[in-house]
Amino acid sequence: MDDGSLSRPDQINFMDPRVQEDWFSAYEVLHREAPIYFMPEIGMYVITKYEDIREIVRQPERFTVGPDVQQTEPLIKFPEARALYDQKGWRRYTPLGENLPKHRHYRGLVDPFLTPLAVRQREPFIRAQINELIDGWIDKGEIEFIADFADPLPMLVIAEVLGFPRMDLPALKRWSAAWVLPFSRGLTLEQEMKAVSEHIELQNYIFETMKEKRRNPKDDIISHLLRAEIDDVETGETRPLTDVEIIGVTDHLLIGGNETTTFALSNGLWLLFRFPDVYQRLTADRSKVRQFVEEVLRVESPTQGLYRYVTEDVEIRGCKIPKGSMLSLRYGAANRDADQYRCPHMVDLDRTNAGTHLAFSLGEHHCPGASLSRFEQYCAWDILLARLANIRPVEAKNDYRHLHGIWMRALEAIHMRFDKAA
Repeated sequence: MDDGSLSRPDQINFMDPRVQEDWFSAYEVLHREAPIYFMPEIGMYVITKYEDIREIVRQPERFTVGPDVQQTEPLIKFPEARALYDQKGWRRYTPLGENLPKHRHYRGLVDPFLTPLAVRQREPFIRAQINELIDGWIDKGEIEFIADFADPLPMLVIAEVLGFPRMDLPALKRWSAAWVLPFSRGLTLEQEMKAVSEHIELQNYIFETMKEKRRNPKDDIISHLLRAEIDDVETGETRPLTDVEIIGVTDHLLIGGNETTTFALSNGLWLLFRFPDVYQRLTADRSKVRQFVEEVLRVESPTQGLYRYVTEDVEIRGCKIPKGSMLSLRYGAANRDADQYRCPHMVDLDRTNAGTHLAFSLGEHHCPGASLSRFEQYCAWDILLARLANIRPVEAKNDYRHLHGIWMRALEAIHMRFDKAA
């Protein structure tokens, strides 16, 4: 990617591991040469400009994310793998990814648990988990940050919100990784079969948890979903949620509530290594931590992009896109759009529009856990910067390589050394 070979859109293939390792060189070419570009390798129109993506996500009926997407671009490609759901589990259904008007009904069930106010009420719990994790390794002076902190923290928090016991976290993390794996695209049949099998294990675990909470309900999302009723838009009647719906809402929140926050925390550490002046300023003034969180989400967006399905013929920047097409909305490209952000590749703790980034999308389908993720990151860096000094990379162990896939931006590992703060 650094050999200067990328200068034209037709040289860019999102399935190329070199491109996935350095999205931003590719985005610069597309911004300059083809903001709307049909990429034959993925069969989608790639959208990279901030204004275009913002307008698309604000029109959820013209550009949809629900079952029409799965019919056109199924997440599980092989029929043999899809058949496992019918044989051993439940169909893979994501109610929170439904189209309007169903989407609003499902979101209305979970949004009250994830508002900024509801999240802040969990601050003592969140800070206690952060401090407990740090206590476990602060005397070591060196850790692999993802395994020892960025992975367990968000899982501890979302498991508490959903109502899963702490003792099951290792299995939940394994199942979470299996749920996300198909988004990397290009899996073999064997890989899909394994991912589906592990997702079915998660489905059965959720179902067993549901049975327990029917007997002993608690103050958590799963207990709430078991009691909730929804207005069925097809029959016009009010009814309880089905098992498939509860399982689908729960596994979506589990994955959304931990994976992207893990990626964002590790990306944040990487940015501190790359911008030592930012680190020094944060240590001197932790009031800038919230701004730092927004800049991390913008500069190194954990979700680089997602799908949209086009429900009617449209024209964007003079490019005619026919009904039935698939779009790849590149949030990571929008967040580094020089027409929207000055010096977009830099972390700027004084940037006035940092919070306008699209890392969590916008509109009807913005990430339901955005407030929770932001708050976890804020608390994490506030405490890490208070308790640790001289945070620095372990150069001999860090290669800063990323997991492959076309949607996520995630480091494989990141090692750091540190001193105890005075």
